[in-house]
Amino acid sequence: MIKERITVPRIIISSIKGKGGKTLATVSLMQALSREGYRVSAFKNGPDFIDPGYHREILKTYSRNLDFFLMGDSVAGLFYKQSKDSDIALIEGNHGLYDSIDGISEDGSTAQMAKLLGAPVLVVIDGERMNRTIGAIVRGLIQFDHRVKIIGVILTNIIPRQYGKIKEIVEAEGIPVLGVIYRNKDLANLFKYRHLGLQPVAENGSLNSLEALNGNITNESFRINEIMKLAKEEAEEREAWLKEPETSPTPNVNFGILTGKSFTFYYPETIERASLYGNLKFIDPESSNRLPGVDALIIGGGFPEIYAQDLEKNKSFRNSVRYFADKGGTIYAECGGLMYLTNSIVYNKEEFDFVGLINGTAIMMDRPVAHGYSVADVLRDNLISRKGETIKGHEFHHSKILLKERYEFNIEYKKGTGIKDMLDGIQIKNAYAHYMHLHPETHDFVGAIAKKLTEKESRIG
Repeated sequence: MIKERITVPRIIISSIKGKGGKTLATVSLMQALSREGYRVSAFKNGPDFIDPGYHREILKTYSRNLDFFLMGDSVAGLFYKQSKDSDIALIEGNHGLYDSIDGISEDGSTAQMAKLLGAPVLVVIDGERMNRTIGAIVRGLIQFDHRVKIIGVILTNIIPRQYGKIKEIVEAEGIPVLGVIYRNKDLANLFKYRHLGLQPVAENGSLNSLEALNGNITNESFRINEIMKLAKEEAEEREAWLKEPETSPTPNVNFGILTGKSFTFYYPETIERASLYGNLKFIDPESSNRLPGVDALIIGGGFPEIYAQDLEKNKSFRNSVRYFADKGGTIYAECGGLMYLTNSIVYNKEEFDFVGLINGTAIMMDRPVAHGYSVADVLRDNLISRKGETIKGHEFHHSKILLKERYEFNIEYKKGTGIKDMLDGIQIKNAYAHYMHLHPETHDFVGAIAKKLTEKESRIG
């Protein structure tokens, strides 16, 4: 292990609650800083695929997830590695500042991450229908945990004539207002919510639908010089431990990765790890005629239900995936990918045909079926893990799978939901699918697949 010191200027952007305007404030500040010529690195606390997509659209570089539950102390090393060459690191929080996994301890909270990284905090406050109460909120946030260093406020969803009064209320509590984003219908429409959070940026065409952002956020929206000064002076040095670089030869595997609008839930590290172990082919299941020659196919999560009609129409591609699996081709699928491998999906009272490898139907529900961290014991050897191991990840879905035949499950949850009775993980020949989302820093499933392919030379063209 190599020890380094985290010295990069950094700020965490948090809020008083979920759906509190964090992403809007974060990408707006990213844009303002970039316009000034600063090199910005972006991060998201917790297991989120959607918000980092907005960060990437602004910065044209990956945003990284920082997740203490999944990664433990390696979080600091990951942060150091990805931020060390930037002028400032912005970390978007999750939920409210002090909200945690269990609602009692600080585990998984943005506040915990702020202390771990020695990062000061900007709090986003939606000022609609409030005035003096904002002062009470600010005072409470500051006093709740004095080890969390709150350095300023960004106001959102207010009209210009409210600004002076609310600014005075906030600054009476001893911290400055460092930004304001006024109420705007175009911005509200751009950052609209769906059943799993914000609508993914890939579905907005491109954030030149971020024209709304470009037209309404200026550098005058933020006190850039003060923010940079505080990010540097109020951040505290922390130690980071990095793994020694691998020197052993790596396998040479041709990975196919399903993308398009339907499958967008991939951690950057998954893509990078697959690239490390071989070559990548990105495949759009709506427009590709057939699965190209690959050794292994990865199907991440996303919104196959939203694009079910287009996925169904491409019968030739669905058939080629089924043929690949039937011939023993290696497939790893999670959540939306699991759903895509079933016979069909029912969404908005319509049924659409999918790949048909797993004999069952995915049913979309009105309420979340699973939403949170998961921990599972491995019951038998499979494509990505071995019997007796414990794997950690998260579930994030509104669907249930109604199976039409009996399958042996490969994992049993100690915390989580799975397909049925806290069981999950179906393997058919060399195709493995489960609901759990995995991060390769926690469980190197990509490496496990590459190793198996190299050992067995079980490659299907």
